[in-house]
Amino acid sequence: MAERKFKEAAQKARGLIVRAERRFSGHPSGAGDSFLWEHSEHVAALCRRLAKEEGQDADLAYLAGLFHDAGKFAGGRYHSDERPEEQAASAAASRILGQVGFSRRSVNRLAKALKSLYQSGAGRDTLANIVHDADFLSKFGRLGVAQFFIKSALRGRNLERAITEYLSKELTYAALLPRNMRTRAGRRLAGKKAAETLRYFEGLLREIRDMPGALFRVKLFRVSRPEKSGRVVPVRLVLPASCRGCGGRWVPEFSTEKGIKCDKLEAALRCSGCRQSYRISFCLPEIQPWGALLRRR
Repeated sequence: MAERKFKEAAQKARGLIVRAERRFSGHPSGAGDSFLWEHSEHVAALCRRLAKEEGQDADLAYLAGLFHDAGKFAGGRYHSDERPEEQAASAAASRILGQVGFSRRSVNRLAKALKSLYQSGAGRDTLANIVHDADFLSKFGRLGVAQFFIKSALRGRNLERAITEYLSKELTYAALLPRNMRTRAGRRLAGKKAAETLRYFEGLLREIRDMPGALFRVKLFRVSRPEKSGRVVPVRLVLPASCRGCGGRWVPEFSTEKGIKCDKLEAALRCSGCRQSYRISFCLPEIQPWGALLRRR
């Protein structure tokens, strides 16, 4: 009975996520693989692994991983309003798990974890912590690098644009990955994945120097969080060595703002010579103070 409920819930989660993704893509009845479902399965597997190491319910953690992105394309849209997608994911999980016969206690626990996933104070919810860590861990290491390039291709970015506009986020998060974890099991795995990711991208940047105009430098900046005096985040920016138009150097100007789920960084890059410009924008990592990490060991 339990196995039947588990499989039925997973099938319904897959159907929901695939349909929503296809509707968003504009091909609701088309064939093709689902990137989001593949990611959800990867996160779910990591949730199960972390839950076992943390002494938690591995099956419930697996289901939480499957549903954690179920609200990403709710209504055929993507981040179209101010409503956190985790609310839609929580509602979908509650509905489906209730339909297939899971206990009200299990449904409520999973729904609460998803709803609080990226809210302030979510560190008090162990299941939310596991999903949080698994979601980030899935984006790093060898599989994470592969997903970075798959997403870049799906969104129409060539290699130069992926590096110039999006690799800064990957390097910043990879360098801080262990400090972004909320569980001890997550931190143990994060060290290895962070090293693999940084090693690959650093090697890539060295190798592409043979391409015309493809010389990049990684520069470290310390960026202050909004409304948090004294709190800074080390940010790694990937900058072209010079402007292709005039040979001038790129100068960054930083601003941050408080968003719904994160502190958002925007770096405006301007050429010192011809004043060409472009922007890099991403959420700053949620890093734990070293003292807090030491107390949890």
